[in-house]
Amino acid sequence: MTDTNKLQDQLFRGIDARLERDLEEGDVAYFNALMLKLEYLTKIVVLGVVSCIDDDTDGHRYSLEHKLVRSQSLVDWVEILNTALVGTPAQFLSSSARKVTRELTERKGHSAWWFDALLDLRESARLLGTHAGLGEKVPLRRFFEIGAQIRNRTRGHGATITTECHAACPHLEQAIDAVIENMELLKLPWVYLHQNLSGKYRVSALLGNTVSLDYLKRTTNFRLQSGVYVQLEAQSDPSKLRYVPLIYTTPEIHDIALPNGNFEKGKFETLSYVTNTVGKESGARWSRPGTNLPGSETDGVETLEPVGGIFTNIPSLQSGYVPRPNLEHRVLTELATTERHPIVTLTGPGGIGKTSVALRAINQISQHDKPPYEVVLWISARDIDLLDDGPKPVSRNVFSQRDIARATVRLLNPAERNETDFDPITYFQDCLKEGTAGTTLFVLDNFETLQNPIEVYEWLDAHIRLPNKVLITTRFRDFRGDYPIQITGMLDDEADKLIDQHAKRLGISQLISGRFKSELISESEGHPYVIKILLGQSAKENRAVKPSRIVATADRLLDALFKRTFEALSSAAQRVFLLLCSWRMYVPEVAVQAVALRPEVERYDVAAALDEAIQYSLIDQTTSSKEDTRFVGVPLAAAIFGQRELQVSRFKAAVEEDRKLLMGFGAGKRDSVNKGALPRINNLINGISKRVRNDPNEWERLKPILEYLANCHPKTYLRLVDLVLDPRGKQRSPADAERYLKAYLETADMAEKEQAWDRLLDLYAELHDTVGEVHALCEIALLPTSNFVKVSNVANQLNSRIRDLKDQRIEDAWSYEVKELLQEVINVLERSIDKLSATDCSRLAWLHLNVGNRERARDVAKIGLKHQSDNEHCHRIIKYLES
Repeated sequence: MTDTNKLQDQLFRGIDARLERDLEEGDVAYFNALMLKLEYLTKIVVLGVVSCIDDDTDGHRYSLEHKLVRSQSLVDWVEILNTALVGTPAQFLSSSARKVTRELTERKGHSAWWFDALLDLRESARLLGTHAGLGEKVPLRRFFEIGAQIRNRTRGHGATITTECHAACPHLEQAIDAVIENMELLKLPWVYLHQNLSGKYRVSALLGNTVSLDYLKRTTNFRLQSGVYVQLEAQSDPSKLRYVPLIYTTPEIHDIALPNGNFEKGKFETLSYVTNTVGKESGARWSRPGTNLPGSETDGVETLEPVGGIFTNIPSLQSGYVPRPNLEHRVLTELATTERHPIVTLTGPGGIGKTSVALRAINQISQHDKPPYEVVLWISARDIDLLDDGPKPVSRNVFSQRDIARATVRLLNPAERNETDFDPITYFQDCLKEGTAGTTLFVLDNFETLQNPIEVYEWLDAHIRLPNKVLITTRFRDFRGDYPIQITGMLDDEADKLIDQHAKRLGISQLISGRFKSELISESEGHPYVIKILLGQSAKENRAVKPSRIVATADRLLDALFKRTFEALSSAAQRVFLLLCSWRMYVPEVAVQAVALRPEVERYDVAAALDEAIQYSLIDQTTSSKEDTRFVGVPLAAAIFGQRELQVSRFKAAVEEDRKLLMGFGAGKRDSVNKGALPRINNLINGISKRVRNDPNEWERLKPILEYLANCHPKTYLRLVDLVLDPRGKQRSPADAERYLKAYLETADMAEKEQAWDRLLDLYAELHDTVGEVHALCEIALLPTSNFVKVSNVANQLNSRIRDLKDQRIEDAWSYEVKELLQEVINVLERSIDKLSATDCSRLAWLHLNVGNRERARDVAKIGLKHQSDNEHCHRIIKYLES
């Protein structure tokens, strides 16, 4: 095998292994296997070429992919290849793919390597009874046209006989191998990228030398969804990677499946050319029409018109808008100020009202006596309209930086636009800096649908200068430096008005009871678009339908609201989102973090994953007033979407195991969070205590989780002490109990420390650790909550323990540490000596003796005798000192 073949091993290894097996079966079997390899090669090439088409506002690459998942024959695939190479989409082929596309389209004769391959393929076609014409000069793409002809003649409509196969196979094999070994596209690195929970990538080589992609194994700075990629240029730059979404495999590259048509009910067929396995993949991504979509209802008008005191192209605010005063005031205040925050971002889930709130605020600004802006430019990148009867795809106006600049030029129509050296991007940048047409507010609606939102944001941020400002509406933001305003669900009174208004418009007011209205607001969490859809379904059925049932069947709605956002999440954020969807309750953040510590789980930053999903408006958060603890949960619609995604997720098995443990914390709705996290942690411990008692292995498995919870909520340490000292349990461990009590003491309130030291004292007594007892007693005596009576009793116990140590001749009895602790107890009693009884004085005197202060011991004993001349304890000390 040549070096080239070794590098191609993963992509073609399986099909080559099948060829070797079928060769032993005879000429017909071998011919059929070669035809499968030819079909497989054709589809790989078509998918690779289509991936090289840049995104554009008309969605040419999407249109071709839309056709591919529905294509029923290899002829269809080749037509799509030709469209990509010489049709309208060709003008959007990446400049980095020129070498790839040139050899497919450039006509050459015998000097080209592919000419001999075409001659072999033509000869194979002739031997199989089909004519394939070749001119003196031909492009490489002709190879795939002839291949489709042969496929159609033999496997489609023919009955090939053994002699034909025997004669054609050598030519066919040579032609296929020549293309695989020489084609520019197949010399590029092809990989399967799998994002680990850490954010780094597993890079599985498919084709070519992939060393230049090793940087992805070491960094978390890039966001690429898991899948197949081809690298157009050998640079440490993810923008040079082209995602090939219609090649299906796994990080282990056990098998590779390609689209095989039969698109129905939102799914299409895939086929493995090695194992003949037929699968089904979701076609939701390619469900909207490929071409000729209408414009959005929120597109700006084509010219600037006076509105109040400004010139603008903003669209009309849709009828039925319910005012949201608090939110509108925040946005209006920020936009009316031109001395700070040059970029303001409205973030929130789809349909939450970002666009409507922005339009409302701009309309209000336009009515000011002296508006802060002379011009407001509305530039929309929206590709889906959320209409009352459901989400509808629309054509978007802008997709890239150049599109934004051109839209600005069309609206402002500068006099210099027709000059030969005029550059729209430079002009737009000048507008950002100087407000060429006057102080300007630039509004970019649906920012997340742009080709590279982060890059566009950085571009805007680099050039915008106050008093000009930029207002962005987006479902998610991966950038920093802006002023974000979170758009959340409606307040109850706002949602109440929306329900009344929309129900009246639908003619179903009589169906809306107070109870149904409350359920609707609660389940939708004030999401205005979800409320409208739920009411619309009730109108269709002419009855009040349970919200959860409606949402569960609204696949298109769920995809429109959440699919794009979900796919933009990192692997870690997807996992925590799916976990919270699997059990729709509000749980303490610490519970999610603890669950991730299961021994079987790959370690990842749970807090960062939660923050990301919250920032992307998929997870809701609220804070317990009792403990200042964050609780997280998922609204109904997002949860049902997540539950559906979980069924096909690679995280399914792991999430199901996480969910079992998470459920141990107990159920809780949003309104229960003020009880704090501790009751939920106690639920978990109560639930697992029996399992732990009977199975030491279960204790070791859960120990890191429980210790993490205790570290976050130290009172949990006391519950762990109960667990490890349970006489019925096989996990009994006094050493762990000591460690837990000491950890609790590090953060416990002063009033709680005595109880912990008392428990340590008992533990040391059980362990016959006299030095430990001395230490615990001293700490109890030194607590600010201990009065002189308590300290006196502790002194009595201390003297007894010291005597035991001396009787046992334990060296630690005379250690510096013990003497220091005793001295501190002595100091406490000395400060109250006027209040001490004769017996108290005797105890203090013995402490002095134990630290070697004989003279002070005598003095204290005498003070005691002044209080009670016949006190036997004081007399015994004096007698001992005089002996």
